[in-house]
Formats: sequence, structure tokens, C-alpha cells
Amino acid sequence: MHKDISIWMPLYIGDLQAKFARMTAEQIGAALLLMMDFWKNGAIPHDLATVCSITKLPQQTKARTLLNTLMALELFEIESEQIHSNFLTSLRSQALQNQQMKSDKAKNAAQARWNKSASNAQASNKQMQKNAQASSEENPSIAPTNLKQCPSSSSSSSSSSSSSSSSSNFEEKNDNFLENSKWI
Repeated sequence: MHKDISIWMPLYIGDLQAKFARMTAEQIGAALLLMMDFWKNGAIPHDLATVCSITKLPQQTKARTLLNTLMALELFEIESEQIHSNFLTSLRSQALQNQQMKSDKAKNAAQARWNKSASNAQASNKQMQKNAQASSEENPSIAPTNLKQCPSSSSSSSSSSSSSSSSSNFEEKNDNFLENSKWI
């Protein structure tokens, strides 16, 4: 996650509409540019030429009027020849806390997921080992048990006599095969 929150700024529409209600479109645009500059760069020098450069206002008188309006709305303050904003500073600290909280939550979720996966893998490996050990103890050699003879259909007497001779021949071969396959 990106640690630098200067790439975004929360704008609470209701708050800003209430504050900008009596401002002109030019002042609103200039105020937003000033807010973005403060968010990204911090304190702004209290120099009308710098404010005009940031806000793109053509005259210093408009910049002075804008600053007076923004100070009356408590969006900005002038302290020791710099323009500060307690409003934006509190939003910035809140954004940092939210980002840290979400990052911690994601890390905890990932940790829980990976620990769960590791414990599931260990449990399934142990279960497979137990199953293999139990089957090797129960059946030391693989030998067929409980073989059942298939029922023969005796629809006609001539086919049943030929099938019984071939059936007994098959059983002998099967018994020989089973005897020879006990090594598996």
C-alpha cells in the first residue's frame, strides 16, 4: 500500500458546499487549488505573488480577498508569515490513521489466512501419513478378498453349457493370476 497520502485528498462535499456557498466560481477554483497545494506541500509562504501563482488568480487584490474569505471560513490561518490550515491538517492526520488501520487489518487478515493454510496443510499431511500407516498395518500385502462370481445369464441351455466351460477356464486363469500377483 502506498504510504504517501499526498496523492489524494478527501473532499467532503457537504462541508465544502456549505463553506463555498457565498463564493464565486473563480474563488472556489482558487480555494481548491490552494487547498491541494497545502495538502501536497505543507505551509504556503504568505506572499501574494506566490498565492497568485498557486491559485492562477490574475491580480493580487483578488488573492488578498480570497485569503480573507478563507480565513473567515476557518479553512486557512496565517501564522508567522506562512499560510496554514488546521482544517486540512486534521483531515490529513485522520487520513493517515485510516490508512494505517486498513493496512494493519489487511496484514492481520493475510497472516490469519497464511497461518490457517499452513496448519491445514500440516493436518492433511499428518492425516495422509496416518491413513497410509493404518492401511499398511491392516493389509501387509495387497490381496483381493471377497471376490464374487458374476451371475451368469442362462437364457438358453446351449449357451449355458458353453459359458460354464469357458467360465471355469476363466476362473483357473484368474486364480493363477491372483497367485502370481501377491507380490504387489
